[in-house]
Amino acid sequence: MVAVDDTDLGIDTVERTNVCAIVALFCALTGLFIPALVFGAIGYVETGGREHETGSSLAVAALVLGAIELTAVVLTGVLFVALR
Repeated sequence: MVAVDDTDLGIDTVERTNVCAIVALFCALTGLFIPALVFGAIGYVETGGREHETGSSLAVAALVLGAIELTAVVLTGVLFVALR
């Protein structure tokens, strides 16, 4: 694990995109809504606590898409059972 030094030595740290946020968005775009919700929540929490990581907007997008997909699946199931 890389330790971040709080002293200002003039060295710029590279901002990285959170891996969980990327995985969450991929899962949401491919229709895997449960992993999208899980990884989206993890990615959003992780990017909030780390100054050198970005990707909170990716995590939020994955959470929104995953919630829409979950709602669509539940409504489809309810309509299927009700119209049967």
